[in-house]
Amino acid sequence: MLNNRTTYLLGLLAVSLLWSCEGNRTAQETEEITVDVPADTARVERTGRTVGDRLESLRGWMNEKVERGDTAIQREMPEIKEDFRRRTAEIEQNLDSLSADSKAEYARLKERYERWENRQERRLNTPLDRSELDQWEEQLLREFNNIENIAPQDMREAYLTFMGVVRAKRRNWTQHDWDYVDNVYGQLNQRRRQVENQISNSDKLKIRALQAEYLTLEGAADAQSTMRNMRN
Repeated sequence: MLNNRTTYLLGLLAVSLLWSCEGNRTAQETEEITVDVPADTARVERTGRTVGDRLESLRGWMNEKVERGDTAIQREMPEIKEDFRRRTAEIEQNLDSLSADSKAEYARLKERYERWENRQERRLNTPLDRSELDQWEEQLLREFNNIENIAPQDMREAYLTFMGVVRAKRRNWTQHDWDYVDNVYGQLNQRRRQVENQISNSDKLKIRALQAEYLTLEGAADAQSTMRNMRN
């Protein structure tokens, strides 16, 4: 049997442990009760949708729209316009929290969208001529001009062929010419999406680099055309 001293010590230890557990539980409950998180902040934490996230989402959204073919885009323009308005409104609510570089990128994305939307509306009002488009497909893609039948293993070479012509001849193209070039680019992207799972990773990386180059050159041509129109 335990003597009285041992029993007393064990009793003290049990009481101490009980107080310690109760104190920790009380502290945790107090912390949970007293933390005051604004509703907007809680929403951002739960969804991860900070203004920086929204800017990144807008960038991806814009790239996806530019890649698509004319027919689908023109059919969806009312929804696209509303989607863009919503996305930019969400960013501008917290625009001051962006860095200077991010604000500059946001301004470029808005300008890029405006040029793209104007181009889509112009094409809607003046449809492309089928025979002229056939000529552009042959000029830009050569042996790959039958776009719907480009094999997955040939997609990289098709983009290389396309960009080779763009680099060589872009300085002499009018806005009318760029409308046809961009249509061929959209068809090429559509075919790529159809065979995406059959393209090697190395070819995918090269194609993305070529797409980025094209968008840069096309954007510069759009900006120059806008400046000329303003001067005139």
